[in-house]
Amino acid sequence: MSHALSANPPPHPTRAAYQDCLAALLHPSIATYTMLGQQRASIWHAYILMFASSLIGGAIESLAPLESQLVAQRSLDVLLLALIPVTALIAVCSLAAFAWCAQKVARSFKGTGAYAQLAYVLAAISAPLLIVASILDQIPAIRIVLVVVYLYWLAQYVVAIRAVSGLSRVRAIAVLFIALLLLGVVWLGIAFLVGYSGILLP
Repeated sequence: MSHALSANPPPHPTRAAYQDCLAALLHPSIATYTMLGQQRASIWHAYILMFASSLIGGAIESLAPLESQLVAQRSLDVLLLALIPVTALIAVCSLAAFAWCAQKVARSFKGTGAYAQLAYVLAAISAPLLIVASILDQIPAIRIVLVVVYLYWLAQYVVAIRAVSGLSRVRAIAVLFIALLLLGVVWLGIAFLVGYSGILLP
């Protein structure tokens, strides 16, 4: 029985975004992610959700450096605060690129579902986990737990791909790793071009 989402899902009662995030965090399953994909099909909901959670995560990550500057009675690094929205935009771009790659690869495996649906489900999964990871990163004694969080994160991405695209577990895992590989190649290419231009430019 296929759990794939149709391109034109039936209407569902609108819920707040934080409720979708809680559902993804507390009740992760194909049924939950299928419901989330049918809940909202707008790509902007996914982008806004990811941007907001990245801002919160960035603010949490900045607490330690800012606190050390206050204790040392040094002036606050304004650039550190300015980088928070920049990193949030990078997170949104990463989500958008990964969802696009995953959806295209899933299509090649005869998967169904729309890009906006996959992006929103991935954002609902990522938003709470990003904040959790930011909090754990502030506690040196338990940073090793971050490895478990990231592995769980990837596992939920596989479930999301299955829910949206209607693929088997094996194919969903293949989609995940191929999409990550494509995204990694793109980021390496961008890093190379930036570094190369830095060498050439005065």
